[in-house]
Amino acid sequence: MTTIQTLLALVGLIYVLCVIVQAVQEVVKSALNTKAKTMAHTINEFMGAHLPLDDVKKALTTRGLDLTALEHFNKDDFRHLLDGIESLAPKLKGIVATDTATFEQEKDNVAASYEAARAKFQAAYARKNKLFALGFSFLIVIALDANLIAIYQELAADQVMAQGIAAKAVKATCGSPAQADSQKSTDLNQTYESSRDCIKQTLKSYPILVRWSQKAGKMWVPMWWWGGKDWDEPFAAIVGILVMGSLVSLGAPFWNDVLKGITGINNSLNTGGGKKSQ
Repeated sequence: MTTIQTLLALVGLIYVLCVIVQAVQEVVKSALNTKAKTMAHTINEFMGAHLPLDDVKKALTTRGLDLTALEHFNKDDFRHLLDGIESLAPKLKGIVATDTATFEQEKDNVAASYEAARAKFQAAYARKNKLFALGFSFLIVIALDANLIAIYQELAADQVMAQGIAAKAVKATCGSPAQADSQKSTDLNQTYESSRDCIKQTLKSYPILVRWSQKAGKMWVPMWWWGGKDWDEPFAAIVGILVMGSLVSLGAPFWNDVLKGITGINNSLNTGGGKKSQ
């Protein structure tokens, strides 16, 4: 039972770190406007001179939408969007190999091929998100000195703390930070404030994640800093940081599922143990 409690607490803390990484990631993605830039690049590759990006943006603006809305367009939606672009006929001329193709047929052809372009955008954006997640996972883990090995040892040695974390592990989140992907760039301040509050509240609830120490009146430093506690076992510290960063990069949805699974096992063991003792 002790091992399950410790493991549950550890998984809960990994999930908390994922929430922090997500909050930081949302701010950076909002600031860099990565979704809109990726979509713009896809549209330019999709049609080039035949379908100028400015024309697409203008048609979307008249509908009160921005470029990122195209992610949710199907081919029929995109076909209707083409109807709102002025002076498009000369630009689409020759896009269909048949000389007798009408303007309407040319638009149908463009709309039909849009599905492939959207799939390409989704793949490119997902790839960028994975790179962001990987980079920020290691950045946060290093900044907090969230050494997996050291944290596990602390939890195993202090079962009261482990049980306390395990008891609230499923609720180990301050709520989803503002989703920058669904916000316009003008909401950067709102995204930043929401993410900052999320991080502050989370770290306050789980101080074990911040493994910093003060050296005899000197500045606060992380345990892995030169002369810090982790230098007593530098190899274990490096391995603990690398493994923790890799685990956190798997993302909050993955660890949320793992957390629920372990919680279910823990509850089953507790229930079974209670029946046997009666």
